[in-house]
Amino acid sequence: MFVSTMTSDRFEVFHSFVHVEDGLRLHTHDHYEINCILDGSGEFQIEGESIRSEPGSVLMINPGVVHNVVRQTSDRYERVYLHINTAFLRSLATAHTDLESCFHTSSGTPINRVLTMNPSQLRGLMQPLLRPPSAQFGDDLRYGGHFIEAMVRLNELVRADQGTTITLPEPEFHYAPVVTAALRYIDEHLAEELSLDIIADRCAANKYHLSRTFKKEIGLTIGRFVQQRRLQRSKRLLAQIGSPKRIYRQCGFKSYTHFLRCFQQEFGMTTSEYIEWSHQPHGQP
Repeated sequence: MFVSTMTSDRFEVFHSFVHVEDGLRLHTHDHYEINCILDGSGEFQIEGESIRSEPGSVLMINPGVVHNVVRQTSDRYERVYLHINTAFLRSLATAHTDLESCFHTSSGTPINRVLTMNPSQLRGLMQPLLRPPSAQFGDDLRYGGHFIEAMVRLNELVRADQGTTITLPEPEFHYAPVVTAALRYIDEHLAEELSLDIIADRCAANKYHLSRTFKKEIGLTIGRFVQQRRLQRSKRLLAQIGSPKRIYRQCGFKSYTHFLRCFQQEFGMTTSEYIEWSHQPHGQP
């Protein structure tokens, strides 16, 4: 089972129009996911349950839960994914407001929810998050404020009983210690050389055991995982800095042309196209 992890220690936003091919592999996360349907329809599977999504559907998924969109049932299918670090969301709690409560019952049991919003209101709620923050003073804090506003609104809908629930037992989600150590080392050293030998040495692990265990638990080879993480980091930096020549080394690529080729293969657009898209007022491609 493939386990998706985050590159950010806060939250990530993905705006997708990609056509869903039937039979996509189910996966889990080590973080919260909120899946917002802005246009079109599709079928999700969450822990074996089939969920039909329409414009205005909001699917709230706990860590460790097996899920994915498995079928697209309209020509156009626009959705926004929010991936949220659990510790970060917990850190936002105040004496009166717990933004994690939408993912739990009143007794604290993890619960997945399907909310229903007015489609235009949902689009309006997500719109400020579709354009990544720039490097301009204060823009990152404003962007974080938009995220908090969205989470407050979704929690209000949960408190008002606007939707259905999919109750689950407490998820058990643990990596092998050697995989946890490798994941931590990779994320802390993305700009450096990250061969299997180096990672195994830094984690005091046998490289063959690490390679097998990592592939089994993450679903990717270490080399492929490292490249994915580097490319994900490059998207955030490109949106902020706007120059692939200034950021490719920060993401661990030694060759500029290799970085450009990998980026286009991974995301289906050139770095220039991505920069243009990320700075459009409405986040449209």
